[in-house]
Amino acid sequence: MKNKGIGFYLTLVACVLALADIIVYTQVMYKMPSVFVVLALAVVIECVAIFVNNRILNNLLPVILAVLLGFAAAHSFYVMVNQIGYVVAALDTIDTIISFIIFVSIAVIGMILCWVSGFMKQEAE
Repeated sequence: MKNKGIGFYLTLVACVLALADIIVYTQVMYKMPSVFVVLALAVVIECVAIFVNNRILNNLLPVILAVLLGFAAAHSFYVMVNQIGYVVAALDTIDTIISFIIFVSIAVIGMILCWVSGFMKQEAE
């Protein structure tokens, strides 16, 4: 961890957000198991990158995590679209989807961090 650049640490923060996303997703009304798997895969890949000093993996890590977080956010809409429609039509209150909104917000913030870290150095000079 001593030869890591600022980009790696931003990707590490995105991984922590993915871990927090797993916890928040347990509170969402309708869940898909594949979202849990994708988020867990993002955390595992980051843990492997911490202990394995592979330059190719370190350079691809922000892209991989951004894709996984984006997939998790987009794929979770599939089962929540009806509930969102109920809230928009005023048939239900916002309380039913607030945890989903928090989940997607955290995933998007993590994805943006990955995009930013992709343009930064992953390893220090």
